[in-house]
Amino acid sequence: MEKIYSLINFIKAYYPDSNIPMYLFSDEKCIFCMPEQNELTHPPFQYLRELFSGSDRITYCTTEYGIMFCSLRLNHWKNSYIVFGPITTVPYSDSDLQHLYKDYMVSNDSRLDFNSFLRQIPCLSLPSLLKKCIFLNYCLHEETISLDQLTSVGQTFSENDVTTDASLLLEETYHKKENEQHNQTYILEEQLLKLVRTGNCEGFKEFMYSESNFHIGVTGSTALRQLKNNIIITTTLCTRAAIEGGLDYDTAYQLSDYFIQSSERLTSADRLTDLLGKVSYTFAEKVAQSKTPISTDERMQKAIRYIQQNVNQHLTVGDVADYVGFSKSYFSAYFKKTLGFSVSAFILRCKLEEGRELLQYTDKSISTISEFLCFSSQSHFHTAFKKQFGITPSEYRKQQND
Repeated sequence: MEKIYSLINFIKAYYPDSNIPMYLFSDEKCIFCMPEQNELTHPPFQYLRELFSGSDRITYCTTEYGIMFCSLRLNHWKNSYIVFGPITTVPYSDSDLQHLYKDYMVSNDSRLDFNSFLRQIPCLSLPSLLKKCIFLNYCLHEETISLDQLTSVGQTFSENDVTTDASLLLEETYHKKENEQHNQTYILEEQLLKLVRTGNCEGFKEFMYSESNFHIGVTGSTALRQLKNNIIITTTLCTRAAIEGGLDYDTAYQLSDYFIQSSERLTSADRLTDLLGKVSYTFAEKVAQSKTPISTDERMQKAIRYIQQNVNQHLTVGDVADYVGFSKSYFSAYFKKTLGFSVSAFILRCKLEEGRELLQYTDKSISTISEFLCFSSQSHFHTAFKKQFGITPSEYRKQQND
């Protein structure tokens, strides 16, 4: 009993700092909540069941219409939890309210009270909600958990994982005052776009996420629309930055179309959040991959662009030499002396880079891609791809789809 009173007092002390509804559960029964309320506003059972079904310390779930709940499993006694929610990233739309009325089984007579309860809850992003749970867990259990341990929202970088803290900048709380946020937001946005512009993938690891300073504002009428619009805004900004960084127009706009069209197809807040997390890093990665070799020679730059734009042709060293007005032998020697690798090696590299993009962003078969890029056979493409990237084309596609 002493443990229960201690937890109740802790929740009473913690709640005013966040104004997020908190519920203390034992054996799926609510034994205390803040703020004081009737059972009408207790979290719906279907979401509690999802929160309580796992064994993780911190669990969250998102409704089909973008509302979030989070739970912290307690050590104090068996089957005990603190639940947070409901939380949304933007003010509730009429559509959201209709969904909530259905989930909470709110009668017509109770809707005014229910709406009043919701209006007291601040809008918050999922990362911010999880951070509050992480802090609460440390206070109660002296146990350290990082955001990257919880979900893909906070995963750390690896070559094949592009969800980062930096990407979380683009889904922050709507309600901070514009006149206090604009200046710092602009600075942080410029820092992020500079990483894209320069193809600085490593820089994302050091980019510090600051929820107190970054503000993207309300861009949608519902939580899902907010996420979709944030993806569109981010993609547009990153497309321009990537082109400024040297990424060719076709690749940049192909990538832009992919992200925007994907966002419109998705209906899950979790998957939209994951997609948002990939946008800026993916553009930076493409800029880094397509960096034109440095040369002040205008004809060399012309040759490089010609190769990059004709990867789907039977391109030979002689073709490129003719295009820039050099003899084949002179051009081959000059190219290697200037850039440090042969013309044929660069042609192959460009074809393989294009092949990698086609594997990731299209559903074309490997044989079709091989033929499109003018490899002599699918086996040749397979061997060259594995030598360049250390992985076969089929393994790479499977890795991207996992």
